[in-house]
Amino acid sequence: MPTIRTLTVVVAAIVIASAFTACSRVGYANHVQESTISCDDVSTSVIQRARADDTSSAIDEEIQYLADNCPDAYDVTIDYISSRSADPQFAFDTCDEWAEYIRSEAVQLLRQDGLCSDSAPADSGSSASGAGGLSWDTAGDYAGTSQRVCGPLMTTRADNDDIFLNIGRDYPDPARFTIVLWDVGGVESLPAGTTLCATGPISLYNGVAQIELYDVGLVEVWE
Repeated sequence: MPTIRTLTVVVAAIVIASAFTACSRVGYANHVQESTISCDDVSTSVIQRARADDTSSAIDEEIQYLADNCPDAYDVTIDYISSRSADPQFAFDTCDEWAEYIRSEAVQLLRQDGLCSDSAPADSGSSASGAGGLSWDTAGDYAGTSQRVCGPLMTTRADNDDIFLNIGRDYPDPARFTIVLWDVGGVESLPAGTTLCATGPISLYNGVAQIELYDVGLVEVWE
């Protein structure tokens, strides 16, 4: 239920934040002159440590430095760490849901990690009812992040054992989105307009947004 999920996430954030602020004030600033370090530098360091699952005392000292000197950066960092470590059972799927409870900068960090995705507009017509996911025509805006992208199949093209599923627009239209299936041999024949979804890192090839996969089974078919 939404209320249970929301309560758990907020409580988790408070508990984690409280734990960090309760850490000993072994001054991080004692090791680094305040004039030589910025709040952004410390926040970036904490985020990198969190992404690397670093549990050393250094991350606690840096968080304490943010708590003492950088209230805005501290709030964003704690929002991100708390959300990142939330129990998957209660974590939100979409970035819009997270945005109701944490800072927008923290949501962007989750988006970069592929821990939340942006829902397709309800009236986009790019995916079948219930398919959800990021709309194919906005995928290029999220290059470099991992997302679930959905849209209508236009054509299926093959080059030896490689398959190219053109979504939303047909080849060679640069506005198309492409699901690239490497070394799969072939795929079943699907009618144009069938909604497909794929999840993975979005990249740009000659300006065309694409997701590259090696397993046909990773492509969802909505009928």
